[in-house]
Amino acid sequence: MKRILFVCTGNTCRSPMAESMLRRLAEERGLGGKLDIRSAGVAAIDGLPVSENAAEVLKRKQCQVPDGSKALTASLMEWADVVLTMTSGHKRQAIQRFPESIDKVFTLKEYVGDDEASAEKLAALESLVSELHLKQATAQPVTDEEKQRLMALERELPNPDIADPFGCSLEEYRKCADEIEQCLTKLLNKLGSESQ
Repeated sequence: MKRILFVCTGNTCRSPMAESMLRRLAEERGLGGKLDIRSAGVAAIDGLPVSENAAEVLKRKQCQVPDGSKALTASLMEWADVVLTMTSGHKRQAIQRFPESIDKVFTLKEYVGDDEASAEKLAALESLVSELHLKQATAQPVTDEEKQRLMALERELPNPDIADPFGCSLEEYRKCADEIEQCLTKLLNKLGSESQ
C-alpha cells in the first residue's frame, strides 16, 4: 500500500481537497485499497474545520469532506511514502523541519510533471538556492552575477505552486480544485505505471 501525505499551510483548503479528491478518483479506478491518503499543514492547528468554500467544492465534486485540520508532525512524515506539497515554500518548510525526509518530499506539480527539461532547470535552481543560502549563512556576499543567474532560472521555470484560495470566492476555490484534480489524475497514472 502506498502512503501519500498532502501538505499545505493550514490544512483547511488545498491539502484536504487533494486528500478527498484523490480518495474519490482512486475508488473510481479501483485503487482505493492500494492507497492510504492523509493531509496536514505546516502551520495548522489541530481540529479546525475545512474552509466553507473548500467543503462546498468537495460536495459538488461528490467527495467526502475531511474531518479537521492536522499539524505536520514527525510521525506523519515517517508514515508517508511520499509527501506532496502545494507549494515550493511548503516543501522547503517540510525539509527544513524534517531533513531526514528530503528524498520523499516534492511539490505536487513537480512529482507529476513529465517535462524533463523543466525538471533539470528546477534541480539547477534548487542547487543554486542551496549554494546561496550557504553563502549567506557563512557571511559570504552573493554576487550580482549569482543574483542574475537565479532570476533567469526562476523566469524559465513553470510555476510549481498551487495558489492558496483562502479568503477568495467560491469560483477561485473551484479553479484551485480543478488544478489539483488535473495533477491527481497524472498522479494516479504515474502510480499505475509504477505498479506494473
